[in-house]
Amino acid sequence: MKHVLNILSYLGYALARVYLYPLYFLSGLVRRRMDLWVFGSWGGHRFSDNAAAFFLHGQNEIADAVRLVWISRQADIVKSLRQDGYEAYWVWSPQGLYCCLRAGLYIFDSFSKDINFWPSRGARKINLWSGVPLKTFERDIRTPGNRYYRLFHGSTPERWLFGFMMPWHLDRPDLIIATSPETADITQRAFDLPASSVVVTGFPRNDILFARPDGAAALERQWPQCFKDAVEAGRRVFLYLPTYRDSGKPFLNVDWVSVDRLMRDLNSIFLFKLHPDDQGVFEEDLDYVAELPQEIDIYTMLAQADVLISDYSSIIFDYMLLNRPIVYYLPDLEEFVASSRSLNFDPLEIAAGPVCMNGEELLKALAGIAAGTNKSAEQDARWLEIRHRFNTFADGESSQRVLDAIDRNVLNDRIASGR
Repeated sequence: MKHVLNILSYLGYALARVYLYPLYFLSGLVRRRMDLWVFGSWGGHRFSDNAAAFFLHGQNEIADAVRLVWISRQADIVKSLRQDGYEAYWVWSPQGLYCCLRAGLYIFDSFSKDINFWPSRGARKINLWSGVPLKTFERDIRTPGNRYYRLFHGSTPERWLFGFMMPWHLDRPDLIIATSPETADITQRAFDLPASSVVVTGFPRNDILFARPDGAAALERQWPQCFKDAVEAGRRVFLYLPTYRDSGKPFLNVDWVSVDRLMRDLNSIFLFKLHPDDQGVFEEDLDYVAELPQEIDIYTMLAQADVLISDYSSIIFDYMLLNRPIVYYLPDLEEFVASSRSLNFDPLEIAAGPVCMNGEELLKALAGIAAGTNKSAEQDARWLEIRHRFNTFADGESSQRVLDAIDRNVLNDRIASGR
């Protein structure tokens, strides 16, 4: 039944293209306003990541000269942003469609579909790419069964079909950001862009890690109660953030009871949040282990976490900016490598902390960090080397660098000349 529903869904998407492609063509005939920018994130379903961070930065820096509009497919996001005094519209509302048709700039996290691809022809596209490229992506994917491989390297019918269904992947951005020269080279190759279109700025979402104290109250309002209680009580916070597996299998390979017991002994709390696409279910009722709600923006909490536990997620490189312990929990390393897209980096070669292959090693590493027995001069040197390799900047000014790059590379210093 599920297979039939999937086929019907794809047929529906294909039929919708009958009127959407004419809209795309006609949108290129509309005169664009360079003082109107539209934003979106995660396919229009979230207000988060680099696009959200840069949107908020723009409100403080250029809202008097540029109209900044958030476009979403979620009514609750639109309502919340309006309550906070920002301009936001549902993607297919008359106001939302008008803004998309007139906007000179589309600013998004991954692809223009984060906003609305179909009225985007003729707009300048700014891609605030949301991850450090541990795994290959776009044109670099060389796994024959992967749909993106078929889109870029498959047979002619395959390229035509997947291009017809996912045209935003073929729509090269005018500007895309990266965190270091090495990741910029990978990004340039994957998107097949000229070097001038890739700018090393750092990620706007990481500016919050350097937030000044006067912004603390706004951050704390977004915290779940369990996290707030732990911070106020001065308890150590272990934060576990596993990434999504390309295999699609849920991942919760943790001995929760043992972790709970250890957290009790350490007067700490162990919080975790699954990747949005992970279908794993946590059903334990424990005192020192808790799952964070999916809707929470983890970046509002990251600076208050004492230890990060992760695996192959790019959040590791973000957290490195804080110079705090990271534990690499890789119990499925062989399976991950076998079932994943190929990797740009060997996870073991870029690890800057304890690598744990099973639950026993994980518990030992957590206890060692709490006791302060895991540090050494050699490890500190390795940490700094890897952090600089993946993060050129560590200063909380990435949003401003993005704004300056847009102004310089796309707007011909229009904003600077107006100041």
